[in-house]
Amino acid sequence: MPPNTRRSSGGDRLTGDLARACASWLALVLALGLAGVAGSAARGAGASGDVARAVPAAVVLAVAVPLVLVAHGRARWAPVLALTRPRRAAVGVLVALGSVGAVLLGDHLLGGGVRVVDVDAWRLVQWLVVTLLLAAALEAVPEELALRGGVFGGLRAHLPGWLAGLVTTAAFVVAPAASIWTTAALGRWLEVGVPAATFAPDGQDPVSYAALLAGFGVVLLLVRAVTGSVWACVGFHLAFLVVNRLLLGDVGTTGLALRTGEGAEVLVVAYLGIAALVLAVVRWRRR
Repeated sequence: MPPNTRRSSGGDRLTGDLARACASWLALVLALGLAGVAGSAARGAGASGDVARAVPAAVVLAVAVPLVLVAHGRARWAPVLALTRPRRAAVGVLVALGSVGAVLLGDHLLGGGVRVVDVDAWRLVQWLVVTLLLAAALEAVPEELALRGGVFGGLRAHLPGWLAGLVTTAAFVVAPAASIWTTAALGRWLEVGVPAATFAPDGQDPVSYAALLAGFGVVLLLVRAVTGSVWACVGFHLAFLVVNRLLLGDVGTTGLALRTGEGAEVLVVAYLGIAALVLAVVRWRRR
């Protein structure tokens, strides 16, 4: 093959992979933006509770996942999107829960404030089932497929791993703000009342929120690097969300009353740090 043909072929592959990585991110942002509009429309029509939460979750799953899969083509699902070994989702869950357990044990031994005050078992089971289904549809599956799958997988063949990871993490941090502004734009266009555009959801501090997302994104990339499966990222993501909502949630909703004391948010950072350390050591020893 003539040299110029090889260069052209390599350039075409690079352009195609970059385009697919961008398409993955755009698919996620579009899906989240549409979900915001759909959720506002559902609440305006009288929906509430789990029904109101299910509408945006269904929209994100129905829009983002097919778009990412189509953008990459079936031949790329395993090598690029890392859609292999679904059972490794359990590995992600175990890493997350193990890190949480270590932090809570340390908190207990140091006389920390996390205590179980009361448990409504039936309400807790109901809450867990609903939360797992909605969190998987709204966040864990589409975000991991689009970001740790499509964006990172599309970039890593052409960039050093650390740089592909940096770009992926930046895309993860920017995605919520981009989706909120997309919701605002679509709401105006479709004449649906939606919340005002902000840089972080639920009125959170943008800097703190971005820092937490960045740390979370790094851990998720380490999960993919160690396991080779985006399903493990989904498992870690789900476990992380559930634990956070139990730790910081409302007992009337979760069925689990916890006394956390001050600084419960610090525990979230701590178990992310433990998970990152363990995964980094495993990755380093393998190399």
